[in-house]
Amino acid sequence: MTRSGGRRTSAPSAGAYPGCVLQSLRAWMHRHPWQADGVLAVMLFALSAHQVPAGTVNVRFTAIAVSALLAATVIPRRRCPVAAFAAAVAIGAAQVAFGLQAGSSAPAVALQPSATDLAIVVLLYTLAAHRPRRVSIAGLMVCLLGSAVAIARWSPAHAAHPGAPLFGAVVGLGGSALAAWVLGDSVAYRYRRAYYASLEDRAARLEAERDAQARIAAAAERTRELQEQRARAVDESAARLRRIERDLHDGAQVRLTALAMTIGEIKENLEAGAGREDDGGRTRLLAGAAHRSAKETLAELRDLARGIHPPVLDRGLGAALSNLAEASATPAGLTVRIGARPSPAIEAIAYFCAAELLANVAKHSGAGHATVSVSDAGGGLLMTVADDGAGGARLGPGGGLAGLRERVQTVDGRLGIESPPGGPTIITIRLPGHA
Repeated sequence: MTRSGGRRTSAPSAGAYPGCVLQSLRAWMHRHPWQADGVLAVMLFALSAHQVPAGTVNVRFTAIAVSALLAATVIPRRRCPVAAFAAAVAIGAAQVAFGLQAGSSAPAVALQPSATDLAIVVLLYTLAAHRPRRVSIAGLMVCLLGSAVAIARWSPAHAAHPGAPLFGAVVGLGGSALAAWVLGDSVAYRYRRAYYASLEDRAARLEAERDAQARIAAAAERTRELQEQRARAVDESAARLRRIERDLHDGAQVRLTALAMTIGEIKENLEAGAGREDDGGRTRLLAGAAHRSAKETLAELRDLARGIHPPVLDRGLGAALSNLAEASATPAGLTVRIGARPSPAIEAIAYFCAAELLANVAKHSGAGHATVSVSDAGGGLLMTVADDGAGGARLGPGGGLAGLRERVQTVDGRLGIESPPGGPTIITIRLPGHA
């Protein structure tokens, strides 16, 4: 154990290095399957190098070619396991048929079985690991049948006392086939378990996604309902204000007008008969006071009615803003570029915001000129009020701009302020087309 930079580091144990090498080798084999199978084929071919039979060049060449073909069948085993296994079994069957002769007939030396026949065992393992069990069991049966035929045609099995060699051959050939199939089937079982686990995880994720989508859809539906309820509430509020304005205009305002006219007539009659009685002067004073009071009340009612819902809005937002610009204490220009009319509630909010902003320009900015522009913007309304005054406008608690922002936010609108010291000041209001 050594100390470096104030931290303790331990040297790797003696048994850790082989494990790291095996892990790296396994990772390389997974990344390069064709190269790994090529190395396996070379190794299988090398196992039979010392088994090349003596004889003519043709015999030696044929034996080497058979071993090379048998070893080469493991190269495509991952992509085509059934075809590779069938090819290896065909070569093995030829070796059993012609390379093993139980009688007096001379066997084909070049086709005698060799260590390269282990390729059949490797391919049986691959078949069991990567194909359905019915296919791998058929491959196992073929291997066991071929082993039985090979043992039956093997010369030592026909000796006087074949017990030990025969038992060894049965255990070796049958046991290797069974072991390869069991190992491959266990790998396939692990693959299937991992696959089913991944399917369960995917199903769980899909179910969770469906639940999330259902919750999102429910939330969207609830949001839509709330928006519709808010729109109805805003429209109903605007309708109530219009009704109040009409009631004031058609009711109390008419009566006060008649009162003012009547009092005016009384005043004229009293002035015509002045001097007849001592209290005539006092009566005229009272009638004049009543006349003035009635006219002042009438003016206040008109202002109240305009504050609730300006009648000029009945002709559209453009006409209402035009009246505001003409009546502004600071000269104001107006630009209106809108297509379809917004809802009455939106028109009222835009009108009152413009009136408040023009009043602020006249009171606080010291500007010589102001501009009001209204245009369509993405299905909504964009209104800009600018002036060439001193600037420095800020949102303050309880201020006029804060009240405007609250009014705009009731319909999900936005208010922006650009007012550097020295000006100019630009107030931008974005409103939806419908509340």
